[in-house]
Amino acid sequence: MKPNTATATSSPLRPRNLQIDALRGVAALSVMLFHFTAWYAKSPVDGILQLDNFVHTPHFLFYFGDLGVPLFFMISGYVITESSEHRKKITSFVYSRFTRLYPLYWCSIIFAVMCYLPSNGRTVTYDPEWLTIAINFSMLQTSVNVRNVNEAYWTLYIELQFYSFVALALATRRIKQFPLQVLGLTSAYAIATAFRCWDWIPGIWRIKSAFPLVVFLNYFALGIWVRTLQKSELSKKHALAALVLSCVFLFIRPSYNPLAVLAIFLVFWAACEQKLTFLENRLLVSLGTISYALYLVHGPCGYTMLNHLQQHLQVDLLIAAAVLTSIMVAALFTFAVEKPAGNFLRQAARTTNTRDS
Repeated sequence: MKPNTATATSSPLRPRNLQIDALRGVAALSVMLFHFTAWYAKSPVDGILQLDNFVHTPHFLFYFGDLGVPLFFMISGYVITESSEHRKKITSFVYSRFTRLYPLYWCSIIFAVMCYLPSNGRTVTYDPEWLTIAINFSMLQTSVNVRNVNEAYWTLYIELQFYSFVALALATRRIKQFPLQVLGLTSAYAIATAFRCWDWIPGIWRIKSAFPLVVFLNYFALGIWVRTLQKSELSKKHALAALVLSCVFLFIRPSYNPLAVLAIFLVFWAACEQKLTFLENRLLVSLGTISYALYLVHGPCGYTMLNHLQQHLQVDLLIAAAVLTSIMVAALFTFAVEKPAGNFLRQAARTTNTRDS
């Protein structure tokens, strides 16, 4: 998700946009608040932790916090498109995504298991699904119908499919046509959805089952077309028309409230143009720095606290404590795992390239 600072024969990457970083933090915080309030105890956490209902209902329920997910997808579409413009080799892109996603992801699985397993010691019928946990390390568990160890992982598989789509464009040297390819897919999905093809054409539902990216690709497309609109060598009229069309697609049997997503998109667009200087404060930017870790660890950390301490602490105070604890744990994972692992792997890649040359 982080823009690459390497230069290439095309225009160099612009200085890091702190407003986008801040929006990452806002997205992670909103998802966490949604999970800790409006979503808590709605379902078991993927067979590992059975959540108890709130003893007392919180005074504040963050119902629209799940809108942080489409915001994450918009940011990913924008940043990955910008980054891919400056990469000539698919191996460079794949390696950068691997170093960004997997080391922290693996640690988050171990952390989740450590948090959840002791929680079920009181349950006589509980039996840890170790094969499920092992398969989760691939990040491909959804493709083989295996449950997620952490319910937040469902978006990572969609991100992984998007990265694969970008990698294919790089491998075939069609990265310049990538926005148009995305527009074609989002248009096809919108038409199929508008005419309910998923319901009456036999077997077509398998496309959404095998490639859930198509359901959410339009959110990525909004970020892609904002980035495309910023490139002076392309027709701004065509890019703007595609952007408007993508906004229209938000209203065709949407996954999220379309008006709310449209409002979030306008804020996102303004941040891409660096018009929201109030976002450039240390707290929000720091939250953005730990956003990936926060997204991964807030469930195991917060749910465990909510599940076992709500009879001993007023629920609103407990939620606040769970939020603060999750942020501290995320900061620890960011600076003790994510940053060192990323630096080590990048240095290893540079050393290997130097030897090969």
